[in-house]
Amino acid sequence: MQPALDHPASTPYCSMPSPPTDIEVTRRDDGTLILRSRIMLAGVSGTICAYLPHWAQETPDRVFLAQRTRDNAWQSISYGEFWSRVRSVGQALIDRGGAAGDTLAILSGNSIENAVIQFAAMSIGLQVAPISPSYSLLPGGLSRIEDIAKVLTPKFVFAQKADPFVQARAIPGFAQAEWITAEEAADTTPLSELSAAKPGHAFEAAFAALGPETVGRILFTSGSTGSPKGVINTHRMMSSVLQMAAQVTPVSQPLVQIEWLPWHHTMGCNVILNGILKNGGSLYIDDGRPTPEAFHRTIANLHDVSPTASFNVPTGYALLCAALGEDPDLRRKFFHRIDRMIFGGAAIPASVMATLQEYAIEVRGERVPILAGYGATEAGPTICVSYRPCEAPGEIGLPAPGIELKLVPAMDGYEARVRGPNVMPGYLGLPELSAAAFDEEGFYRVGDAVSFIDPADLCRGLRFSGRLSENFKMMTGTWVLVGELRAAILNRMGGVLQDLVIGGEGRDSLVALVWLNPDRARRHANGAAGADSGDTLSLDSGVRAYVHRVLTEHNLAAATNARISAVAIQIQPLSLAAGETTDKGYINQRGVLKNRSAILDSLYSGAASPHIIRLASHPRALSTAGNAVTSTDA
Repeated sequence: MQPALDHPASTPYCSMPSPPTDIEVTRRDDGTLILRSRIMLAGVSGTICAYLPHWAQETPDRVFLAQRTRDNAWQSISYGEFWSRVRSVGQALIDRGGAAGDTLAILSGNSIENAVIQFAAMSIGLQVAPISPSYSLLPGGLSRIEDIAKVLTPKFVFAQKADPFVQARAIPGFAQAEWITAEEAADTTPLSELSAAKPGHAFEAAFAALGPETVGRILFTSGSTGSPKGVINTHRMMSSVLQMAAQVTPVSQPLVQIEWLPWHHTMGCNVILNGILKNGGSLYIDDGRPTPEAFHRTIANLHDVSPTASFNVPTGYALLCAALGEDPDLRRKFFHRIDRMIFGGAAIPASVMATLQEYAIEVRGERVPILAGYGATEAGPTICVSYRPCEAPGEIGLPAPGIELKLVPAMDGYEARVRGPNVMPGYLGLPELSAAAFDEEGFYRVGDAVSFIDPADLCRGLRFSGRLSENFKMMTGTWVLVGELRAAILNRMGGVLQDLVIGGEGRDSLVALVWLNPDRARRHANGAAGADSGDTLSLDSGVRAYVHRVLTEHNLAAATNARISAVAIQIQPLSLAAGETTDKGYINQRGVLKNRSAILDSLYSGAASPHIIRLASHPRALSTAGNAVTSTDA
């Protein structure tokens, strides 16, 4: 089933609280704005770990976490059992010399065992440092571990299995640690041994000593704009983020979610994992990923469990749309009790939003709010949230309660800076970088450009305009707002493009490297090549004609600093190991352009290539372009 893309705007949303969107705005003479929500942040006290004994007492038998086993069955752990194991492992870590301020590093991905040991460590005052598994497992990734080891000397290291991480074990800073594994291996301590310890007074005393300023996690930035930096996360930071969400989008029932987002990322641990715990909900660990190769696992999991909420990146929702269109039963399973869909990291295309709403209306007769999340690892991560459902791509909402958002005029918009109880005290072991990260008033410099959806009505919210480090000037001296332009093109392409990277710094025209979404692109294919993906699909005349036509229409309506003169369809996927993308699928624009500089040069040289589509982009050529939009070589 392929729904119409224009969903009925008059169809009501499912029941959801709608807080006031009124914001307080302070205007300064230099054009700087300070935005605050008029909703006051309620008191934040205690620690994240305090929710563990609460739910163990209130709902001891409710599922907290579940994961797939090797035989594909669901293995779960209840709140009562989880708290019991946390207390035992925490006591065992104390018995092995663990003390407040020590560090536990985690090298493997999401699992019940991962959660047990990280909450056990935090419960006795240890700092937990989850590190992307890709750094240990992908070629070239060990250099990132070496960078991290310069500031992190863990007392303990946890890995699900020992063998995949044998090279990381030899890195100075990690070699001296006690290694703990979920699966028994030589020269490691099995987690089962720690789980057998009997908790005593030492654990209770350490747990009672926790406070809001206790450091709970060290989360490393993705490294997309430099080497990973360890962001210090206190319990106050993490608790504040949860309170902000509770005041803007409260939940009326325990959450049930199926999520893949990694726990070494701030959204995965501080929003999803911590949020499930605060709410007393159930988290089913998704062993899929939003990639064509792994998304079938997510689909299988959604057939088993109907979520009450969903968080994903736009690519994940695009893949979900394709799967929902082919599977009526999946549509019913996904939509019958879900009350919100949240996205972050990039703008979600209008075609994806419309398709999701068409399916929601089909299943339940009402729309489901699609909400944006915007933040940074340094803000734990919340900066802006949606106070109302998103209606257009690029929306990032308004400052969350308790946040002060400072907007400094920059380029053609504003530079975002933030201050609040959820903002980090600094980077681990990097005092100079920590000081430079804040301005003279104590606002963290996010490094993003934002603009208002409607400058005449600020309460409509903000849109993301890109990383300041990714924006650039053309030869004419005009700025190119990369994030805003990228979102506009993806939206206009109706899902045919999976992603794109824009080049043109110091040039007189813009070019783009683009990746096709095979499911959407196939609909426009003319020949047998349309049955395939990859190289053959990129050569199909129908696909090329569609890309040419839509981009020509874009150029006709765009300003000179937003017109595309040529695109190169990319067959080689974005490389995580080469730093072109992060675990969550965020593109490192400058990394891609550096790695693929030869392709960029060919776009400007006029070289012939079957994967290049050339377009009219200058005013004189555009005056006649409307008569030739079906050509694939202008």
